[in-house]
Amino acid sequence: MIFCDHGIVLNRRPLRENDRIVTVFTENGGKLEVNFKGVRLARGKLRALSEPLVWGDFRFYLKKGSNFPVCTGGSSLCVFGGIRSELESLCLGLHYCEVVNRLTAAQQPSPEKYRLLLGALRDLDTRGCGPWLRQAFTLRVLNLAGFGFRETAAGPQAALWETLHDGDWADVRALKEDQPAAVFVDGLFSRFFSETLGADLRTLPFVL
Repeated sequence: MIFCDHGIVLNRRPLRENDRIVTVFTENGGKLEVNFKGVRLARGKLRALSEPLVWGDFRFYLKKGSNFPVCTGGSSLCVFGGIRSELESLCLGLHYCEVVNRLTAAQQPSPEKYRLLLGALRDLDTRGCGPWLRQAFTLRVLNLAGFGFRETAAGPQAALWETLHDGDWADVRALKEDQPAAVFVDGLFSRFFSETLGADLRTLPFVL
């Protein structure tokens, strides 16, 4: 079966000598683990499409009885050059991708989460980093994944909490820095990822 879908590359890892396993978060199919054959060769035609932080239009081939598609073609829709041009933005963009990857089950469509990630990357690409972007994005992914802290009784004031969960990215950027509130929110994240998921985010030290 051949099917096409828009998707954002979250992660990649080597497979054998010349291939890659690429985690693609697709608009309609959810998170897919995809085999990109031959892309580690210098002449690999789909190499650019297998890189993290690429938003593309992918064509996949899925063999009958398999859950492991192969990418057979596609085109790049955006590589987010603004994110790649600044180390701080690049680290935050990769952090966004890791948060989504950790909080998304394979092959479970989540168009809301897909739109959230795409919108956050577009905002980061054009406007760069801001003090509350990481916390707002993570809170929203947690909420969509069913682990939200929206009803947390203690902590940040109500207006800040509401903006972090529901404000547009311009509203989030307009929030004043509040170190005690940021420490409180990061404490929620630390306990959740270490105690509930039993894992720490590898990109976190680069965005703190």
